[in-house]
Amino acid sequence: MEIGLYHSCLMEWDLDRLFSWARTTGYRALELHGGPRFRHVDWSAIAAGRVNPVLDAQEKYDVRVVGLMNGALNFFSADTAERDSAFEHLETLLHAARRARVPLVSTFTGRDPTLTLDENLERSADSLRRIADLAERHAVDVAFENCPMFHVWPWVHNVAVSPAMWRRIFEIVPTPRMGLNFDPSHLGWQGIDTLAALGDFRDRIKLVQAKDTEILPDVQREEGMLSLRWWRHRIPGEGSIDWAAFFARLREVGYDSVVSIEHEDPVYEGSDERVLEGLARTRAHLEQFL
Repeated sequence: MEIGLYHSCLMEWDLDRLFSWARTTGYRALELHGGPRFRHVDWSAIAAGRVNPVLDAQEKYDVRVVGLMNGALNFFSADTAERDSAFEHLETLLHAARRARVPLVSTFTGRDPTLTLDENLERSADSLRRIADLAERHAVDVAFENCPMFHVWPWVHNVAVSPAMWRRIFEIVPTPRMGLNFDPSHLGWQGIDTLAALGDFRDRIKLVQAKDTEILPDVQREEGMLSLRWWRHRIPGEGSIDWAAFFARLREVGYDSVVSIEHEDPVYEGSDERVLEGLARTRAHLEQFL
């Protein structure tokens, strides 16, 4: 295994600055944000074959891109235009990923918020099959990241949030091209056994993200559970996850790829200096378990 970085915390940096810093700092694997918030890459231009700055940066700095991530795509929307837009962008990313020699595109499923989770799967099975068909056609894996996204507003909906949902999804789309971008920070606060989930879905894990969660009992006592402010994301080592046990379980299930740091810690944000401090602390904590 090795420690990589999902660069969503450094999206103001252009590719040269990002890859140069990664190379100098010792990262050899990056996960790039594939949505419009990262204004330094035109994914449509890469998909069309006009330019390929992502491939150029990989070759120049000897730092590989292990995945593209854009969660804000609603494949389950009841609105046809929104759903079509999601598929259009996914296909663009799959085209771009193949041209840039990136093996994986990660996303969320989306959701119709007027329906239950079960009803979403029943009514959107064809959307899942369409995603799987695109993955097969482009020979690029697609992974669902498991963030419920209930704690942000406006909601960015997702159905692939628990082992129960994952089982149903992979029954609908059994192709090995489909899998999980496994983020443990979203499981513990739901009461889900993270280590058991790693074992049960070992064959579906395409990438692992490293982010921690801190429980805030003082907030929970005042607000209850429904506000979702009783927990917050933290850097690994400053939250509740047992990372020694997590890495031991990864080894046990045969995972031998990248663990991609996703930095969303409010204690270490507000400036590049604070973000970089958080990343340095995260990496120092995680590398002891490799």
